[in-house]
Amino acid sequence: MSVAAPPSPAGPRPKRPFVRRLTALLLLPVGAALGVAGTRALTPPAAPPPAPVAAPPAADDPTAVHFARDRWEAAGVRTEPVTATPLADHAWRSGRVVLNDDRVAHVSPPVEGIIREVRVRLGQDVTAGQVLAVLDSKEVSQAKLDLVTTRVALAAEREREEWARTTAANTEALVAAVAAGKSVAEIDAAFKDRPVGDRRQLLMAAYTGRNQLKAQLASDRASTGAIPGITRRKTEADYDAAEAALQGLREEFRFQARQQARTADLKLKEASAAHDVARTRLLTLGYTADQIERTDPVKEGPAAARYEVVAPFAGTVVEKHAVLSERVSAQFQLFQLADLSAVWVQADAFEADLPLLRGLAGRGVVFRAPAAGVAERPATVFYAGDLVDRASRAVTVSAAAPNPDRTLKPGMYVEVGLPRGDAAPVVHVPAAAVQRHQGGTFVFVLHGRDEFRRADVELGREAGDRVEVKAGLRPGDVIAVAGGFVLKSELYRDQLAGD
Repeated sequence: MSVAAPPSPAGPRPKRPFVRRLTALLLLPVGAALGVAGTRALTPPAAPPPAPVAAPPAADDPTAVHFARDRWEAAGVRTEPVTATPLADHAWRSGRVVLNDDRVAHVSPPVEGIIREVRVRLGQDVTAGQVLAVLDSKEVSQAKLDLVTTRVALAAEREREEWARTTAANTEALVAAVAAGKSVAEIDAAFKDRPVGDRRQLLMAAYTGRNQLKAQLASDRASTGAIPGITRRKTEADYDAAEAALQGLREEFRFQARQQARTADLKLKEASAAHDVARTRLLTLGYTADQIERTDPVKEGPAAARYEVVAPFAGTVVEKHAVLSERVSAQFQLFQLADLSAVWVQADAFEADLPLLRGLAGRGVVFRAPAAGVAERPATVFYAGDLVDRASRAVTVSAAAPNPDRTLKPGMYVEVGLPRGDAAPVVHVPAAAVQRHQGGTFVFVLHGRDEFRRADVELGREAGDRVEVKAGLRPGDVIAVAGGFVLKSELYRDQLAGD
């Protein structure tokens, strides 16, 4: 049996089966690739697949994206034209909510008395004229008694004045009738039902006596030679005396009548003034004219001392100090009433903020209270402050703010935004319209009906949800203010997919 000699070291080594299999596996992709390449060289290229709906319409404009209008609502796309208006910017300073001093009442009784009823509680809302408490007051009852007393005196003086005025007028007419030389019968008929007083009897007696002497003197003068001269002269002297006496009575009665009418008028005015004083006293206590006319302390009895303390306006009882059976006076505060539907907002502005305060009175500011969940609200400045506090070096700015929902609580802290910047119009857009990609800022401008194009912008100041655009847009451009992320996703879909 022969044995084969081993191969020479320099000769080739026989391949093992697993090596041949591994080599075949490694060469298979290479052959397939060469076969495919040969096939492509011999087969014409196939047509490209159709472009997607939202792909850019032209390969030479990488900033444009086509987005059909019927898809806007579903994608949340909304557009607005760009305008140039002043941009509201604010410097925020610490502030506080306080009560509106013009709508705060410290309710005290105008008279001294004892509290008999308390009809409201702390925190209760009241209406104007609502009774808050009831007092017993001797001062009130005395004021009512004075009113009744002066009322009676006034009525009496009116009657006296009317009588004096009537008799004075009748006396003047009687004196005129006597002076006119009317007969006694005519005078008696004319003044039969007209009051004159005691003057009528005296004046008519003197008038009758004078007339008798006048008639006798005329008879003596007619009887020449029959009547002695001394008798005629005596009759003439008696007539002259009677005429003088009658003239004196006429003048005296006229003066007396006028004087009595004047005196009665003065007394009537005094009584009227006293009544007006008593009436005004009750008016100052809050009684109405109708209540005063119906006042009768005699019929009221003990209730005449009753006094009701009422609310001067509609508001809320924020303080209550009234206690039953307590004696109070005008210096005692029963309640504090406040109208919380409107409050004041005060801010502390420092010396560096003084330029912002010039011309601020009458203008609007905004304020917010993040800790209390109060979003920005408007307020109107009514006092921009004139004094710098020596301790805090701050100026207090006061503004009025509506508070219909009573969310604002006096004493709470707020942030007040003082407007700053000039009123020059600038281009500004909603911050949500600005998109960012690879360090750039841009917005989408609408061209035509369905095409948006990227417009790079340079941003400026920010104010709330608005941002200034210093370059890249013009007034009149229509931009996407909502749905910009969807447009950005469509524009950079390939890059985002690659990422």
